[in-house]
This record gives sequence, C-alpha cells and structure tokens, in this order.
Amino acid sequence: MEVKEINLVGNNGFLYDYTNGIQTCNQFFDYTYTDELKYKARLDHLNTRIFHRAELADYFEQIHSTLTYAKEASIQIEKLRQLNSVVVVGGQQAGLLTGPLYTVYKAMSIILLAKQQEEELNIPVVPIFWVAGEDHDLDEIRYVYIERNTNWKKHMYHEPAVSSASNIKLNHEEMRKWLKGVYASLPETSHTNTLIDKVNVIVEQAKTITDFFKRMMNWFFGCEGLLLLDAHDPEIRKLEIPFFKELINNVEHVQEFQQQGARAFANCGYGEPVVTERENAHLFLEVKDERRRLDFQEGHFLVRGTDMVYSKEQLLQLLEAHPERFSNNVVTRPLMQEWLLPVLAFVSGPGEIKYWATIKEVFNHFHFKMPPVIPRIQMTVVPSRVNKWLKELNYDILPFMNGEMKSLRDSWLEEITPYPIEDVISKVKQDIEYHHAPLRQLAEEMDPTLRELSEKNLVILNNQIEFMERKMKNFHRQKHEQTLSKFTESGRWLAPLNRPQERVFHPILLMNVIGEVDLKRLLSTEMSLNDTHKIVYL
Repeated sequence: MEVKEINLVGNNGFLYDYTNGIQTCNQFFDYTYTDELKYKARLDHLNTRIFHRAELADYFEQIHSTLTYAKEASIQIEKLRQLNSVVVVGGQQAGLLTGPLYTVYKAMSIILLAKQQEEELNIPVVPIFWVAGEDHDLDEIRYVYIERNTNWKKHMYHEPAVSSASNIKLNHEEMRKWLKGVYASLPETSHTNTLIDKVNVIVEQAKTITDFFKRMMNWFFGCEGLLLLDAHDPEIRKLEIPFFKELINNVEHVQEFQQQGARAFANCGYGEPVVTERENAHLFLEVKDERRRLDFQEGHFLVRGTDMVYSKEQLLQLLEAHPERFSNNVVTRPLMQEWLLPVLAFVSGPGEIKYWATIKEVFNHFHFKMPPVIPRIQMTVVPSRVNKWLKELNYDILPFMNGEMKSLRDSWLEEITPYPIEDVISKVKQDIEYHHAPLRQLAEEMDPTLRELSEKNLVILNNQIEFMERKMKNFHRQKHEQTLSKFTESGRWLAPLNRPQERVFHPILLMNVIGEVDLKRLLSTEMSLNDTHKIVYL
C-alpha cells in the first residue's frame, strides 16, 4: 500500500485561503489553521471551563457495553473521566452501510488526530464520532449507489419517513430485501461471502437506522476505541437541557450574529453556505413524530407547518418536561458540541468548514471560542490492476480523477485508427450536398411539395451516411474492446458518475475487493491531515 499526495484544491477559493492562512479567511475563526501552536492555545482555553466528563463517560459506558470491542472503548472512556481529558470530534448522518466512503474517512481522521495530539500534548485525547441521529432529511441517508449494467443507480430503502433516523425502527424483512439488492450488485470475490455474513449479523442486532449505523462504524473502528455519540439519544438530550435553555433565552442574538456572519462571509466572495430566513430560531421541535423547525418572531416561537405558538417561558417548561423532543440545526449543533464536550478540534468535511465560518460571532456570544476546524482526509483508492494499466499506457491519474475518461478514451481510439473514417464521411457528405443541389433546385421550380420532398430526401441520404459512420466506428471499437474496457474500469474506479470516488463508493464495495483485514489496515494507515488529496495505491 503506497500513499501519494496531490493538490486538487487549486490556488484560489475558500479552502485554499483557509489552509494557507490567508487573512481574509482567518477573520472567521478563533484559531488559524496554519498556527502550529493552535492546539496548545486551545487547551489553555478549555482549562478555564467546566465539563460534565463523568456523566458523558457513564453514557458511553452504557452505549458501548452493548457493542463489540467494549474493552477498547472502556480504555477511552476511562481516559475521558480524567479532568484534563479533551476530545477530537466530527460527525455525520447515520447513512446505510455508513453511507459514502467519506464518512469512514472522517472517522479515520478523528482517530489519527486524537493519537497525534495525545502524544504531542501528553494528555488524554479521546476520539468521538457524533452521529446526527436527529436528522430528518432521510432521503439523504437511506440509499447507497450500486452498479447495474455498468451504470450507477441509487438503491433506496423504502420505509415511511418519521421524525429522525434514530426513530426509524428497522423493518428487518425489508432491510434483508434491500441488502440482497446490494449483494447482488457486487462482483463475486474471495471476500464476498464473508462480508455478507458479517453484515447480516450486524443488521439483525440493530433496532433502528442509527443503531445499524453505529454497529457498522463499530465494526470498522471499534478496535481503535472510537466512541459513538447519538445526538438524538434521550440521555444526551437530558444532559443538554442547560444549554438548550441558553439557546432559547438568547435566540435573538443567535439569529442576529448568524445573519451577520453569513453576510460577512458572502461579502468576502466565499458564497452563501447557509441561506435561511431571519426568523429561523435554529432549533427543531418534534411534534407528532415530525421534526418541525422553530421560528422566533415578535417575542414568540412559532412551530413551522402548525398553528402552535410558544413564549420563551412556555418553551422552557416544555424543554424541562420533554428534552428528547428538541434538537439542533447546522448552526446550533456546533454550539451544542462545544458546550457538551471538551473539544480540542473539530474534524470537518470541505463543505462544513464553510458554514462553521459563518458562526464565529455566535460562538463568541456564549463566551466560547470556535475550536480549530481540521479538514478530514480526502482519498481515492486505486486497485493494483488499474494502476498497472495506467502505467502501461503512460497515463496520468489526474485527468481520470477529474472525470475526463470518455474524452481520453475517444482521443486514444481516434489516434490508433488506421482508417480515415471521419475524413471520408465528411467528404462524402459534401459531395452529396453538391450533387444533390440541382435536384432540389429543379424540384423547387416544379412544385413546393416536391421541394419539401427533395429536402427530406437529402436528410435521408445523410442519415444513411451517418449510419455507415456509426457502423464503421463500432467495428473499429470492437477490435479494441479489451483496451476500451480498461478505460471504462479506470473511470469507474477513479471518478464514478464523474464525481469523487469517496462520494459514490461505500465501504462494502471496497471491502468486497480488498477484504476486511486490508480495509481496516487502510483505515488505520498513518496519513498527514492537510489539504492534499490522498491517492492510495493498493
């Protein structure tokens, strides 16, 4: 296994400015990405604050007692109990089979950074994965891509939508059918039957979509002691009551500073990562199994899509009675993490960093500092056979990763053809056009109907010539089908759907090729956490 780094960011844009410490971008963060002392400075800030480490440790103990690798988790939990412990955190929605590869790459990044900083700072640093179990945009999480007849398709798990992923009870019969569709799309390898058996065991143990996700993540990372926090767990919601109160009481300030941050970010030319109305309270309330957005206007909270209205006092009373009905949005979730956990660093996807950049002033209002935001590892895995073929034809990998496979393939085919098909076809069309012109002219002189018929006649002749062109090119393609299939396979691996591999492939696709042992070895490989894209040659 060989890892190489390449720059896919370019020399401009927000991510480039952020990772290169450009001042225009630095104003949106409390810690500069390029500052080598940022973690020590962050630690100094955390040491001034109080956290409920014991209660968190009790929660994780309860959760991980039902999962495999309980011993490894227990080591991290005991570290968390120490008063000088800190955490590295990042999170994602609870996707089926973990969702795209970038989810496991984020978990991998969390673990790597926690290990690095534990050694550097000489204090306990605990890796935590924040599972966004409250998320109600279920269409984003209940599918994976599978390949059918060389085409990628979304394979949907169809279950009635409810308020959140953590509330979706698994219909095991339907999930078995869904998984069979995934398995049927896999090319059979020496690893296929083993991984099918393992996934089947995991899904039978799972009770909800989020539980299925946690058990899959624990399979991949339990040996590293990664702790899994379901943000929609009622026990977590009880712990969060004090800060939900703060968010309710300070809703006007949250609204104001979020809007200011978004405007400032857009004015610097970085776009609008979070577009929302001024009245958005940045909280959700569960009403009759539906997650409803809360708005705040003229001193009252309004529940979107209903006629329900609450004063601050009434909403605070409801919070005390039913904290499990409350949840955060993308603006207040980082704040809740900051209040709940001693966050040394937040591991982020490239899009997340943008919306974090809009909420620094919201953090500061609550006397928080936004933690260092660290881009997750971005990666493309290259099988040995694809790498070998690229080398044989002396092709650079980058155009394939940029989705240029078809143009490269067509150019190659054109270069190696001994037949001047396009030149001959073009000449024949010109000759037909020239010799057919007197016929069309005569038809026009005779009758308008004949003129129209002569025009159609020319179209038919050209269609027949184009038919021959296609047949000739197809004949030529068939002679080189083996090489053309190598182009297709390389494109399939390096840019499926002309998108980054990590956004289409899911871990089971990769495990089917390299096996559980090598997948776990890949996910535990030491890599630098920077803005470069990692190419892993198997």
